[in-house]
Amino acid sequence: MPAGAPTIDRPLSAKVIFAMNESGRTHYVDSSAMLDEFLQALDGEKAIAIDTEFMRERTYFPKLCLIQVALSDSVWCIDPLALEDPSLLFGALHDPAREKVIHAARQDLEIFFNETGRIPTPLFDTQIAAALLGRPDQIAYGGLVGEFFSIDLDKTSTRTNWAQRPLTNSQLAYAAADVRYLKEIKCRLVEELRRKGRESWLEEECSGLCDPRRYENEPSIAWRRVKGVAKLDRGQLGTVRALAAWRERTARARDLPRGWVLKDDRLIALARTAPSSSSELLGVDGLAPGLVRRYGEELLATISGADTESFLPDAAQLPRLTDAGKSLVGDMLNALRKCAMDSEVSAALIATRRDVEMAVCGRSGIRFYEGWRKDLFGDFVRQRIAAHSHVLLYE
Repeated sequence: MPAGAPTIDRPLSAKVIFAMNESGRTHYVDSSAMLDEFLQALDGEKAIAIDTEFMRERTYFPKLCLIQVALSDSVWCIDPLALEDPSLLFGALHDPAREKVIHAARQDLEIFFNETGRIPTPLFDTQIAAALLGRPDQIAYGGLVGEFFSIDLDKTSTRTNWAQRPLTNSQLAYAAADVRYLKEIKCRLVEELRRKGRESWLEEECSGLCDPRRYENEPSIAWRRVKGVAKLDRGQLGTVRALAAWRERTARARDLPRGWVLKDDRLIALARTAPSSSSELLGVDGLAPGLVRRYGEELLATISGADTESFLPDAAQLPRLTDAGKSLVGDMLNALRKCAMDSEVSAALIATRRDVEMAVCGRSGIRFYEGWRKDLFGDFVRQRIAAHSHVLLYE
């Protein structure tokens, strides 16, 4: 068991309280009475740390199984599966007067959006803050705990079944540890952000992360997530868009993972071959007979009704770069690495190769043309592209 981990005493009553380290106590909430105790403890807290445990391997929507909340002197593991009415809980967690400290918040925010149709704000994402200070853009919570506290967190429950009841003592200890150190990590990161004058950078990143449009999964743009679209022509992309929108609606209606309805490679194969009959469907490589029986008519109708003429693929398919364009991309990627090193910011957080290629191809709406990235890298990119305006960069 790692240093600082709680020893758990689970009494026979429904109220489970187990000893934590010197910073406070941890409570397990599985009843209305315990929820009332949590809400009373929450009163007056200006900032809370939040994490969630969920299952989504077999469903479209993630199934929320546990919410962990760290207050000033206690941690609360709240079981939403045991609560008759969690609306009071969500209402309290959404209180805009209370800052939410979350590590790698996107999936947790998606959970809240699916449950309530809202995003809890204001947000402090410790992973983003760490990346803005030079750490890897995907740094794990355990990495920050190790850096700041020299504690090696127990990871034995990482792949556990959080939907199974009752939860074990080791599961609860693991879950509590996931929020216990977050508020102190936040305080230390805030000190670094202030020293470097980057608090506004984090506010900008967290504001974008709290945009509800990120979590709506609009079927009309689902095609952008399909792997393998880069080599398709415009007509085939129109079919991909129609098939991806159909898959999104079907997966949502049946609460199934997208890949269980239709995998990306099969979707691409359908767009390439555009079958018009059941026999042609059965001839598509990798398309199982069972899938054809279940969805064949819908697939054929979707393919035949796809808009393959007027569909504009926007940024999904870039024109071909010339040798001069490829050389310019390479130069700017080298400049990006130097910029990241000099500014001590994760390069991936500033820009990706795709961002740079889009800029060279004349696309707008690229993230490094706005906000803090503009001053750090975007203005440089514009100047370099303008200096090559006399050269053919893409065909």
